[in-house]
Amino acid sequence: MFKRVVSLVMVVATATLLVACGGGQASSTKGAGASGSGTQAGDTVAEVKWPKNVEIIVPAGAGGDTDFNARLLAQELSAKLPSNFVVSNVNGNGGATGTRQVKDAKNDGSSVVFYHTAFLVNKASGATDYGFDAYEFASIAGLSAGNVVTVNSSLGINTLEELYNYTKENPGKLKMAAQTGATSYAVAMQMKNAGFDIHIVDAGSAADRLAALLGGHVDVILAAYGSIKDYVKEGTLVPLAMDGENDLVVEEEGIDVKAMINLGYDINLPFYYFFAFPKGTDPALVDGFNAAVKDIVENNTEYQGKIYTSYYQQPVFLPKEEGLAKFEEVDGLLKDVDFNAK
Repeated sequence: MFKRVVSLVMVVATATLLVACGGGQASSTKGAGASGSGTQAGDTVAEVKWPKNVEIIVPAGAGGDTDFNARLLAQELSAKLPSNFVVSNVNGNGGATGTRQVKDAKNDGSSVVFYHTAFLVNKASGATDYGFDAYEFASIAGLSAGNVVTVNSSLGINTLEELYNYTKENPGKLKMAAQTGATSYAVAMQMKNAGFDIHIVDAGSAADRLAALLGGHVDVILAAYGSIKDYVKEGTLVPLAMDGENDLVVEEEGIDVKAMINLGYDINLPFYYFFAFPKGTDPALVDGFNAAVKDIVENNTEYQGKIYTSYYQQPVFLPKEEGLAKFEEVDGLLKDVDFNAK
């Protein structure tokens, strides 16, 4: 991985130029299959018996980054494939409720889970007893720009080093909100293992954690920058560092938030989004689905612009084997996390 320097101006300008040249959003007709993706998906789509409706299960609440990505892709998939893709939010047990529902669903292509790295955290923390081998893994369809270690400006802390020193001088005083069994908890534990003397409290979903920070009930949270940027602009919240492998640099907004691992702390948890079908789903259906997702992610400039303007994401698609290899790397990062520590 390398540091990504992202610029909204560049994305918008590129999208405008491509549209002007006739190279905008890849044209898509129901049943036509994916085009321009390096895979001849038209034949695959024609051969597969596609269900009338495909339910995309999102094991997270509505309104967050995972839900946003799923709904945007569902809209584009409905236009490209001969099925109607609908999103259902099935939250609970750090995401385990939703992933189990798809694992146990019929393998006729009518159910697919859209989730992220928390799937591995669920298993590592004991919330689930199954992994990707319980599914027909499809692909990685996105990479979060990362979550931001965020504090209230009233705390008077403006850098990650200042946060570290404060927790050393005031052991256990600061409360960091997380969701048990989810990625926020894994990163909080990585921080604790790295020497941040914080008290981790279960505060629910991303929206709940943000509300808790704004209300003064907790002192530190992890949040997608897109969800806190307005509070940062008005001076209410302070972004300290990213939890993934990449810095977040938004030149037009004067944002330059370094990744914790790039600041010398052994803290890193990449946040990949993925699709997976129930075990035994027709491989031809999964292949056709992947071809459509690949075409959307890599060629649809409208889609690319939306994921950037909302969550500063760059388009990422990795097919089955490459996607599983990435998650194997992420799983290795979780081996050193003690989920039983207090």
